[in-house]
Amino acid sequence: MPESNEPRKTDTPEAAWKSREEEEQRSMQIAPTSEELCAMAQSREKLNARVIRGVVVVTVALAAALLYNVYRIDQPWIRLGQAWTLGVIVYLFGPAFERGHQPTGASKPCVQFLARQHEERQRGYLRIRRRLFLLIPGIAASCWGGGPLNAARARGLDPSSWLYHFLAGPWPFVSTVAVLVIVWFAFGKAAEKASQECEEFQRMIAH
Repeated sequence: MPESNEPRKTDTPEAAWKSREEEEQRSMQIAPTSEELCAMAQSREKLNARVIRGVVVVTVALAAALLYNVYRIDQPWIRLGQAWTLGVIVYLFGPAFERGHQPTGASKPCVQFLARQHEERQRGYLRIRRRLFLLIPGIAASCWGGGPLNAARARGLDPSSWLYHFLAGPWPFVSTVAVLVIVWFAFGKAAEKASQECEEFQRMIAH
């Protein structure tokens, strides 16, 4: 049968306009209210404060442990690796964290605060992701100097045990690099999610 040249109802300008109006109505129906946005902003601020405190505590603890190893260990390669790792840790997590302004009760400032927070999260994730592999030289130097093997001996492990052979071989370095690769991918996914959430709040600001 010959095909009909008549346009389908869904291809007409009226149908397209009606479909757009329906989509806008659905988006407005699921859009959070002003009170919900401000509650989300306050919750985000509290979460940021807890995360910052946790990062500071972990960074200080790691830096203290690495600094102790730098002064305590005599092997030059291990000391160099620990010093390098200490510098990278401070470089990654040392910069001061800037806190956003307290959101007000209006919906626009709350939406802007949330959009800015997700944008800062994305930049932070990407910043760490780009610099994550700077840890590899320090890890390589520590393993080359026999750091894992010295740890096995200090713990009194049996030289015939599988753990001793694992620490004496290249596997500590290989497994650590594998973990860094997994973390690298994880930070990429987290940055992508933060970007999507930022775009959602920017669309709310535009409306």
